[in-house]
Amino acid sequence: MKAFMLSRPDPSRETNPMQRTPRTDYQTTTSPRSRLTELGQQDTEDQRAPRRSFESTQDSKGLFSDRLVDRIGKHRFGMWFDHTTKIEITGTRIDVAAQSQFVADWIRRHFGEDLEAVARETLGTSASVGLHVAPEVFRRDGIDGQQGDTTPDSTSPLEPANGTQGDADARGPRSRSSVHAPSQEDVQRYGPRSRRRSNDRRQMLRQLPSFVIGGSNRLAYQASLSMAEEHEAAPKMLFLHGECGIGKTHLLQGVIEQRIRASKNAISSRRVRYVTGEEFTNEYIAAVRGGKIDGFRNRIRQLDLLAIDDIHFLSNKTATQNEFLHTLDAINLSGASIVLASDEHPRQIGRFSASLTSRFLAGMVVRIGRPDIQMREELVRRLAEERDLQLTEAAARLLAGRFSGSVRELNGALMKLAALRRLDGARGGAVGAIMVEQMFEGESAPGPRTPVRLGEIIDSVCQRLGIEPDELLGRGRHRRVVLARSLVVHLARSLTTLSFPEIARGLGRENHSTVHTAARRIEADLAAAEAAMGDDDYTPRPLPLPDDAEITLRELVEQLKYDVSKRCSRR
Repeated sequence: MKAFMLSRPDPSRETNPMQRTPRTDYQTTTSPRSRLTELGQQDTEDQRAPRRSFESTQDSKGLFSDRLVDRIGKHRFGMWFDHTTKIEITGTRIDVAAQSQFVADWIRRHFGEDLEAVARETLGTSASVGLHVAPEVFRRDGIDGQQGDTTPDSTSPLEPANGTQGDADARGPRSRSSVHAPSQEDVQRYGPRSRRRSNDRRQMLRQLPSFVIGGSNRLAYQASLSMAEEHEAAPKMLFLHGECGIGKTHLLQGVIEQRIRASKNAISSRRVRYVTGEEFTNEYIAAVRGGKIDGFRNRIRQLDLLAIDDIHFLSNKTATQNEFLHTLDAINLSGASIVLASDEHPRQIGRFSASLTSRFLAGMVVRIGRPDIQMREELVRRLAEERDLQLTEAAARLLAGRFSGSVRELNGALMKLAALRRLDGARGGAVGAIMVEQMFEGESAPGPRTPVRLGEIIDSVCQRLGIEPDELLGRGRHRRVVLARSLVVHLARSLTTLSFPEIARGLGRENHSTVHTAARRIEADLAAAEAAMGDDDYTPRPLPLPDDAEITLRELVEQLKYDVSKRCSRR
């Protein structure tokens, strides 16, 4: 374990109530009866003292936590203190035990002064704060789902450790390995090393409090939260679908992580599991080949909650689909819950059996959309803060406007920006919009790999803007129709090799001058929006969209490029 001193420790210590100076004047000043009465009162006081001390400590901890919430905010407290630290108060000293080295380093850097200030407000000017890494504290409290693992490490809570666990945690949640609390049979078979690996994987799960909520994912978040908190109205089956990198995995892992933390014994936490579709398939195949299919079924079908990510991986795997179909029926009959995630709606997943699709549709199917500009700006701020990277408002807005799709792309851009800042030898200060623009120099949004047809562009634009192809090819001048024609021309010029006359003929126009004008209009609007992205007073012009979505023109163009790419890939 590694300890960090946030302030100088107070040398004073409370006097032990058992170390009192013995009285020697009972024979001369009190009668035997009075002496017995006095001794009885003293014994009673000694028995009550620990109780009063415990209540006082609990009150101090509650007051300290409340004041810390007021100082740093409810969200930050929930993200960095509520589930990842344990706070103990002894006299005027506050000890903060962190779950990992990463958490300890982050708290020391970002909340060290806040902890000291709140400690002085709560316990007086002589208060001191100690911060150390103590993962065994969380195992003892059952957070990892190990009831019997209550033996502390031989290391004192304040002695330094090598910090290897913290290094692993600092790398963040990166893999989608299956997570569940090991059974007693697993512990006996694989030993403590396997149990440590399971605990490490569990600590890598994402948490619901860190999920950025907006209009595009609010329903999915509320449904996931209700399953995590086991509300009576929570769905028994939840199917989340949407593009890659928009938060499906975060929600699935968050549900599992919150259920594990809410578990108070090994039995309940052992019956919660997160697994990917590929891992489910591989485990099923291994069980069939090894003649252990009954054991596989017992492990899966006796769960209280099963979360399967990338369920579309089961596509075109008939035997695995049949097994999963029976698994769904068994879980439904037992009253357990299941949450699934896929890149596409159940009806759009190719080569899924009709029976399995109908089971999915019987549950709650929720689409997660792309994050809007406000959500992306919040994501930029949070991801930059995790990397200790300060951004100006203009730089944050420029980054948020550049990436309209996957959050992973945004995360990668921030990593690149941090690396560029280090290479430039920058010291202090916030990263501005100029450095962000330098990072984007020479980059362009990737297009679809297969050749694009004009008809596919027309279909994508018409579907997104809620108009019919006949309207687009006609002579109407409605704002939405005019915008649709301009978008078709712009996308055709950027995604195909068609000339303006060829595009004009495809749109039923004899003269290509109107097509050329439409292309210049879109390009001018995009250039103006790009130039004003760093201006605090810039307000994008609202677009005439059927769902009144508050997105920019660049976001709309990027969404349409993605839709066209998906249509081409289905050919």
